[in-house]
Amino acid sequence: MKRARSRRDIFAKLRLTPGQLRAVAEYRFDDAMCLIKSGENARGNGAMYLGGFVIECLLKALLLERHPNLQGPVDPAKLSEQDKGVLSLLYSHELDAMLFYLPEVEKKLSVDDRSTWKRFRSACEQWTVYARYSPRLAAPQEAQRFLATVKEVKSWLREL
Repeated sequence: MKRARSRRDIFAKLRLTPGQLRAVAEYRFDDAMCLIKSGENARGNGAMYLGGFVIECLLKALLLERHPNLQGPVDPAKLSEQDKGVLSLLYSHELDAMLFYLPEVEKKLSVDDRSTWKRFRSACEQWTVYARYSPRLAAPQEAQRFLATVKEVKSWLREL
């Protein structure tokens, strides 16, 4: 049986604008920081997962801005190969693949702060939605380092 959805249903499937994706990124970053500040060792995984999701939202916002024709309903058969690639990434969680379509991110970060670029690139290569299923507990220091990188990079991603 299908349940009725209200306008405030947090589970509603929505197509978000770049601005909405940035707002969601801020909310989830705040959530991640609350988990870290709880001091509970078992909350590191959740904080890291949310930190990766923050990056995902910000990269998707950039992708949509670079490809405004994908912000509304589209016919995939009429898209260029590049737009098809970007469209598939908008429904995936592959941070590293998203960076392929955003070379300006590497250009900005590798010029401004090479060490942050390396940490950011590593985070994008490692992070996966499967972290939410991991029985391994991240060390608090590992989660704090991960979120510090997310915090550094999120301001730069907003500037692009």
